[in-house]
Amino acid sequence: MAAASREEITSSVLETLKGTPYEASSLEVLSGGTANFIYRVTLSRPLEDGTQNVLVKHSEDYVANSPTFKLTLSRCHIEVGCLKALSDFPIAGKADENDNYNFIVRTPKFFYFDETSNSQIQEYLQDGVDLKNYALTTYVNSNSETTKHQAVQLGKALGRWLRVFHHWAAQQAELRSVVDKNKELQQLKHFINYSWLLDRVKQFPAILGDAEAVFKGVKDMAAIELIDESQLQVIHGDFWSGNILLPKNPIQEEADVPMFVIDWEMAQLGKPNLDLGQMIAELYELRLYKDIIAGLWIIQGFVSGYGAMSEDFAFRTAIQTGTHLISFGTSVQGWGTQEQVENCARVGKEIIVRAWKKDRQWFEGGDLACLFNTTG
Repeated sequence: MAAASREEITSSVLETLKGTPYEASSLEVLSGGTANFIYRVTLSRPLEDGTQNVLVKHSEDYVANSPTFKLTLSRCHIEVGCLKALSDFPIAGKADENDNYNFIVRTPKFFYFDETSNSQIQEYLQDGVDLKNYALTTYVNSNSETTKHQAVQLGKALGRWLRVFHHWAAQQAELRSVVDKNKELQQLKHFINYSWLLDRVKQFPAILGDAEAVFKGVKDMAAIELIDESQLQVIHGDFWSGNILLPKNPIQEEADVPMFVIDWEMAQLGKPNLDLGQMIAELYELRLYKDIIAGLWIIQGFVSGYGAMSEDFAFRTAIQTGTHLISFGTSVQGWGTQEQVENCARVGKEIIVRAWKKDRQWFEGGDLACLFNTTG
């Protein structure tokens, strides 16, 4: 059966909302997201708390932007379970009194889930934009000390939130039970990370060919990690700059700046390094492709906010960073020139190989020195 058209899906979503507190007076298709259909709904009647706009996330059993790519609908239940659990998670604000930017990191409120249509109602962030596009718009050609100060504090807020989340989630037996069911997407994430890593050797043989044995070692290591689930913990599973929302307007000192951590359908049992490495790699790409130095400043704050880690943990995080740069960073259409793509592959390879060999001295002289600032 052919996939329904976007117009048909939009009409179905409107019909689903009729007769509920979330009935729409108007509906706007949003551009964010690739796997699901996302809408901003203006409610016919405000909710009791005054809310006038909500976000609708509708899912089908395929990727919205690629209908031939099948994707389990169980992901909806995973996300709903996570958002419900995270309603009790403490909100992260200022780290200390010296911070002059008040980034308030949290998940969006969960309102309602219609199981028959696989449509979620979540809190809508007014005039929100994802961190990747915020950086591309706001931080390009901005190398001032003011920008650095802001970028570092933004990164610190994210890192601090992630550390507290990892620690808190490790104590939540019910949440663990929820994400433990996400085996299909856990395996998909593993495949995309590490099978794609080896595929890139064929794509860039002159650049990556000499590291193929190391890449195979990385893939084997990651497969072994999944065997003993007692050594795994609840992670977000898709923690990157595209899944962090903040207001698109310039950030003001002392003003509250809400930051939403969104898209929990990839939440799974895994190594926390996957969350850190993916975010670091995506921020590093801002530097590699767009020469936005603020990407490095956010990384520095992010790692500082996450806090103390062992040397082994730092190396595993670096391996994940390099893996993401090669597997994902070389595949984004229109992101950069062929020369930049090849450089991304080259940088990713060097990070992986040096981390695999535990060459701390090399890292301490480079862009990712911050990973080892808090290690023993």
